Amino acid sequence: MKNKIKKGIKILKEEGVGAFTSRTINFFKIVIRPATNRFLLKNKKHVIRRLKNFRSDDKKEVFSFITKSFFGAFAPMQVKEEFLGLLDIFQKAKPKVIMEIGTANGGTLFCFSKLAPGDAALISVDLPKGKFGGGYPEWKTPFYQAFAKDGQDLRLLREDSHMPETLEKVKKILAGRQVDFLFIDGDHSYEGVKKDFEMYSSLVRKGGVVALHDVVVHPKETECFVHDFWEEIKLDYQNRELINNKNQGWAGIGVLFV
Repeated sequence: MKNKIKKGIKILKEEGVGAFTSRTINFFKIVIRPATNRFLLKNKKHVIRRLKNFRSDDKKEVFSFITKSFFGAFAPMQVKEEFLGLLDIFQKAKPKVIMEIGTANGGTLFCFSKLAPGDAALISVDLPKGKFGGGYPEWKTPFYQAFAKDGQDLRLLREDSHMPETLEKVKKILAGRQVDFLFIDGDHSYEGVKKDFEMYSSLVRKGGVVALHDVVVHPKETECFVHDFWEEIKLDYQNRELINNKNQGWAGIGVLFV
């Protein structure tokens, strides 16, 4: 393990954040993810029962549980301090209608579900085999459904958020309700995040919250340009930036109070 850490530090120093991030993601996809997937399939009933039965109103406990349990199979792809800051805003808002674009490992959706009211409605839109985050396979659906508390309505749409048909499905689920909290963490290209914002922010009620992930400047090779859109849009709203370190090369959460 020490050798791997030293190698990682060397890559950071010699090749930069972009190369380090790329290699880390590849290692996760090739080595870690297959191993955790085998674990989930082998222990499906046990894992689903633990996910379903976990209870806590403490954001730190919720984040810690889903990050450290099941060998990190559902760990949020977030900087801890930033996401805990967002969860603080989330809990104070007490949202009853929550929507997430980009679910990936499911860790953020787990946190939203466990910290939302018992009668909340949650909608997740995630593109199978998406470029950013990779999407999740259909066999993981029962695990994600287990995030919901009894009484909550959790809908999982494995769809392209940019398609008009997906927007119509979301509207049908909402049935006239407005979204209280929208988290955008899907397509990270400038055009992609802009389209997600334009299509779905109109569903958010006045006084609601829209949060965008990855607003920190990223290395160009990552093809993540959320920062460019964030800089354009943030001054149109009361906003808050949750950034641990502006030079970290990834993550960062931008929050808009609409």
